[in-house]
Amino acid sequence: MSSPFVHKAMPLAIAMALGASAQAVALQADSADSKQIEEVIVTATKRAADIQDVSVAVTAVSGDQLKLGGVDDLTRLDGLVPGMQFGQSGEEVRLAIRGTRTNNVGSEAEQVVGIFEDGVYVPTSTQALGSYVDLARVEVLRGPQGTLYGRNTFGGTINVVSNAPTTDEVNGYVQVLAGNFDRTKAELAINVPVSDNFAIRYAGMIDKRDGYIENTYIDGPEDDMNDQDMTYHRLTAKWDINDDNDLTFRIVDATKDTNGSAIWGYQQTGSWTGGVYQPGHGYAPSDASSDFDNGPWEVRRDIKGEAYSDTTGFTVVYNTSSLGFADLKITANHTDYFGSQGYDSDYSDGTDYYWTGNQFYGYYNDQKTDSVELQLTSNKDGALEWLGGIYYYEQDAAWQYSEISPEREVIVPHWDNIGSYTSSSLGVFGSATYSVTDDSRVTGGLRYAKDKKGLRDPLDWSDWPPKPIEGAGASNSWDKWLWKLGVEHDVSDDQMAYVTVSTGYRSGGFNPIHPDVLPTYEPEDVIASEVGLKNTLLDGEMTLNLAAYYNQYRDMHAQSFFISGSGSVSEYTENGGEIDAMGLEAELTWNVTERLHISGSAALAKAEFGDYSISKVHGLGDLNGRQDLADPDAKQLSLKGWSPALSPEFTMGIQVSYDVPMADGSTLRPYLQTYYSSDYYGHDINMDEGNLQKAYTRSDARLIWTSSDDMFEIQGYVLNIENDAQMLRGLIFNPGAAPSTASVQTQWSNPRTYGMSMTVHF
Repeated sequence: MSSPFVHKAMPLAIAMALGASAQAVALQADSADSKQIEEVIVTATKRAADIQDVSVAVTAVSGDQLKLGGVDDLTRLDGLVPGMQFGQSGEEVRLAIRGTRTNNVGSEAEQVVGIFEDGVYVPTSTQALGSYVDLARVEVLRGPQGTLYGRNTFGGTINVVSNAPTTDEVNGYVQVLAGNFDRTKAELAINVPVSDNFAIRYAGMIDKRDGYIENTYIDGPEDDMNDQDMTYHRLTAKWDINDDNDLTFRIVDATKDTNGSAIWGYQQTGSWTGGVYQPGHGYAPSDASSDFDNGPWEVRRDIKGEAYSDTTGFTVVYNTSSLGFADLKITANHTDYFGSQGYDSDYSDGTDYYWTGNQFYGYYNDQKTDSVELQLTSNKDGALEWLGGIYYYEQDAAWQYSEISPEREVIVPHWDNIGSYTSSSLGVFGSATYSVTDDSRVTGGLRYAKDKKGLRDPLDWSDWPPKPIEGAGASNSWDKWLWKLGVEHDVSDDQMAYVTVSTGYRSGGFNPIHPDVLPTYEPEDVIASEVGLKNTLLDGEMTLNLAAYYNQYRDMHAQSFFISGSGSVSEYTENGGEIDAMGLEAELTWNVTERLHISGSAALAKAEFGDYSISKVHGLGDLNGRQDLADPDAKQLSLKGWSPALSPEFTMGIQVSYDVPMADGSTLRPYLQTYYSSDYYGHDINMDEGNLQKAYTRSDARLIWTSSDDMFEIQGYVLNIENDAQMLRGLIFNPGAAPSTASVQTQWSNPRTYGMSMTVHF
């Protein structure tokens, strides 16, 4: 990595550590009124442990912190987690973390950050936008977690943990919220002990609002994009069979219905032709109006978009300690998911139709997943702690494309027919920690992972309409040994240092688009090194955790595009090459006094492409020798020296609150948070014009009143005070309507929102 980054990063990290230590010393004499930080128990390593005792960079955000930060789902979590950047296009999540990012989405794509809800893997980037309702915490593990979690955790893992039923008492809360964009939300959670050993907990939510993106084609909000109509229900029952056995049943049902904004980004912000950039739509239909795209939150579309999803999941968890030598946990799940997305693919109010008289609209996905994990955890005191298990996952997704006919009907195109994409994963894993001395431990982990994928059957074009050739779909499998080694040392009772080296991978896949495109691509790999220091200071009133990492990604998947002889464009995946990433991360929590609370995080990062190539992009010119468009046999577009998408060099988040006691015993709490990001690019192709997101801040404010008995709470909030739009995705590609043009399809963040909520706890 470049030396300027090292010279810039190291002094900042040292200054942060020394500054916090100096603050600790200065405050030792005046800490009588401070409050100790509560112990945070996480299951990041698949066994319950204090977050300060696990040798992994993990951020734990409690349910209360999620509500304070206005985190209803993944979209705002990056403000609380160092080194993670949120990206999105349409209803697809595109997370980026420590130099790796999500390019491909849909049924056939694995995310770079694996998401697990109560131990169950969330398979698609659309389902990743699920609602956060009645949660105990969210854990974000940074860096590959392949040993314990498998192929889906190439860049990290997000564990979403809901509140479990208890047999203590009836309790819960009711919350109602009203905000701008005509938002109304109601949320309920209730815990009911049925007997001394059986309890149920229900959590439900209804959330509706108008669209953030005004569609001026018609009057009124009914056609505005990115509106919301969501419902969520979760029913959990826990049965403590006896002292050694318990059984948990969980049913989740969630639906979302919105006017979709577009699968790859909803605004054409600019285009290149012959290496010359012009802002705006570069291939609009000839009859489009003069004001069809004013962006970022105002457009004019004559075809209404859609994004619909329906998820129903059933989970059973069985725990037993009756084996004696170890605790056994079995987690089994079945989930049914249906999703559809569609949008106006000419991005205008014009009516010209291309692609043989029809217009691409979107796709449908009818998917079933099953998974089961058996986990054994040692439960005896001694120098050796161990964990082992077996995991199996299976996915069957029946999906098809859709398009708009000239009569403006949604139809299945003749070139597509419904068929199944299948995927399965088998993992056998184990990890162990051995205490060499009272203060030093060695850790290790090993996983054998085998993955298999199968494509839907190809079409037989000798008959009309074409029909699938049964059993002719391609299939392939990949296997990999993943490992992790580490050393932990307790520098003192309140300070732990660690060093780890680990591996991760994402499996290969298929490109069933054209004979001239490679039919398969191979897995990608990473070797990750991490050094960490976890500190508890000021007699428990402050925690300061530091981590430095260096990740070497190889055979990284690249998003490329193929232009056929007819001028249509198809997306495919290939092995682009290398990315090296290094960085420093810091997290601080400080109860300055009983009333003043400060938390924050910061990340310095440098991610850079090595030898890495993608398909040529016409319209950009030769890019100073990076590609040769005149010679079809010349090299591809080289990204060497550029940065991966959504990879700012510096990010920082700060949260501050102060409790003001009132005369009647109630409390008034102002809460402020702000997030800063340096420049980054919206796409792997680093073009300063049209694709560079300049440095920005995003700030929120809340005023919270809590009654003296903590039963009632009233909040007023403003999110994104600056009312600035940030680029969440900026795809550069050749549109089918203009294959000699390179355009930018952009997705923007939400505008300023505000509102009030009232919560009653019981």
